[in-house]
Amino acid sequence: MPNEPVLKAFRHIRVPVMTIDASGKISHSNAAADSLFGYTQSMMGLTVSEVIDVQSVDALNSYIHPPEIDANIQLIMGKTSAGGEVPLAIHLTAWRDEDGLQHAMILRNLTEIVKKEKATSIELKRANTAINSAQIGVFEYFPIEDRAVVSGMWRKLMELDREDPVDTQVEWRSRVHPDDLSTALKAVRICVDGEQEKASSEYRILSKDGKQWRWMQVNVAGTTKNNAGQITSVIGSMSDISKRKEIEFSLRDSNEQFRSAFENSPIGHVIFGIDGTWWRVNTALCEALGYTKEEIVLKTAADLTHPESMQRSSEQFAKLGRGEIDNYIEDRGYIRSDGSTMWAKVTVSLVRDTSGRPNHILCQVMDLTEQRRLSAMKGEFVATISHELRTPLTSVLGSIQLIRALKDENLSDKVQRLLAIAHQNGDRLYSLINDILDFEKFSVNQMDLSLDGYDIISQTKDAILANTHIANSFNVQYQLVSDMGDAFGKIDPKRFQQVMNNLLTNAAKFAYPNTNILIRIDDFEAFHKVSVTNEGEGVPHAFRDQIFLPFSQAKEADTRSRGGSGLGLAISKQIVELSGGTIGFYSTIADKTSFWFTVLKEPSLEHKPVDHSDRMPKSLTERQRITF
Repeated sequence: MPNEPVLKAFRHIRVPVMTIDASGKISHSNAAADSLFGYTQSMMGLTVSEVIDVQSVDALNSYIHPPEIDANIQLIMGKTSAGGEVPLAIHLTAWRDEDGLQHAMILRNLTEIVKKEKATSIELKRANTAINSAQIGVFEYFPIEDRAVVSGMWRKLMELDREDPVDTQVEWRSRVHPDDLSTALKAVRICVDGEQEKASSEYRILSKDGKQWRWMQVNVAGTTKNNAGQITSVIGSMSDISKRKEIEFSLRDSNEQFRSAFENSPIGHVIFGIDGTWWRVNTALCEALGYTKEEIVLKTAADLTHPESMQRSSEQFAKLGRGEIDNYIEDRGYIRSDGSTMWAKVTVSLVRDTSGRPNHILCQVMDLTEQRRLSAMKGEFVATISHELRTPLTSVLGSIQLIRALKDENLSDKVQRLLAIAHQNGDRLYSLINDILDFEKFSVNQMDLSLDGYDIISQTKDAILANTHIANSFNVQYQLVSDMGDAFGKIDPKRFQQVMNNLLTNAAKFAYPNTNILIRIDDFEAFHKVSVTNEGEGVPHAFRDQIFLPFSQAKEADTRSRGGSGLGLAISKQIVELSGGTIGFYSTIADKTSFWFTVLKEPSLEHKPVDHSDRMPKSLTERQRITF
């Protein structure tokens, strides 16, 4: 039995300690031991099997292997007073005295350690699940033994069954692409040699059936050393990156195609930063402006822009840089290195990054200098020829009119008929020349309109009256319908008459005989709508997309018999749009066709409508319906 001083010291030890006598009962326990098992009083007298998960004192003693007199029990469960369990580590010591075999136990509570180990185990399971879900194979290489251990996922990536009796290193080496073997081994070698703690490599490996090469990536990121400082193992991962490499190659091909198209294009291309700095410029633009690439990037876009184009170009570029617009197209002048001017059609587009912020600007520059020169020559030629034709034609028409006006001259019916035909064809030729001149003016943006407020009902009546002889020649009648007494709109009277003449003439030419052509003027909030509707064959479906294009005619043989240059509707469209309106049509085959255009309203009554009451009968009904 321990003496009293020893027992006193025993009771004051802070770690849990207790002794077991030869009968298996607790002979002494300190306060820390009592507390560990949930007892408020000493556990003396309890058997060891009541507090420790052993059957008897002999079972406890079996942990000690003679000639040793002590043992470390790594994990054994203790029993608390409340019937619970507590995990313990025990240092067990045995000795003999006059009372027989005695045991002393120093106890350690492993509750927190077990909790941490359990949490770690859960995390490891999660990590293993994540690794397997990500199709990542893990391996550990032991360089001293030249031995490798691989995970099940690694074998799966190599298309090997768990039961395949293969040397994984030999199998791996045999399937790595011969050109990639050195690269594939490099990551492990760098870490084994201690050059780096981490390394990675990418290489091709042959599928098990030998039909395709797959790309793999190896990452080595863990080493273990022995006491001598030698690296005894490295841990790494392997994953299949074939899809990623396919995307990389596709992007590389796409970038190469873009680079080739950019550099070799015969049209000028340039890439600007948002701040206007040059990122890239192709050879075509440099040659067009007379600079080398090294010279042109030292200049700003403003240095190269013609003064006439500077203001609009700067405004549009600023809007683009702020992200207010995504693209624009404009005609712009540039100053070449020799001081001459190059005119170009410039298409500018904004490119945004993945977050939607403006990143850079693409610019395409198509040289129009020669095209402009030829267009100017053509315009001058057309104007000259038209003038040379119109001047003598005016004299010819005037002479014919004088001859036809002679009352005293005895002209036969045949001569009178020939003079009428000559006058009619002269008028057609004169109209054609005027159309060509107008079209040329529109083509070079030289057509100026004198827009002001006029009563379009009055103007429409004038147009109908002027075209009555056309209606008579095709055996049709014009009818004007409007709910309004007057309708002021913003027009150029001369050009308004030109549009109405085109629409009324076309309606008469292509109407069924003995039918009425309806001219309507309708009121809308911001504009008036003028429409001319006839009954006839209608506009062929195949021709509808071309109807407002210059020199367009539906059926050549048929339209030639009716006359016309094919420019009337194209010119009408230009006039209407320059006046701020729109023009269009709808047509039903073998039924009604209606051409319409809009006129912006003009509230001013500065111009008074012409009074046609002396020339046109007007009924006093709520709706005006006037027939010519």
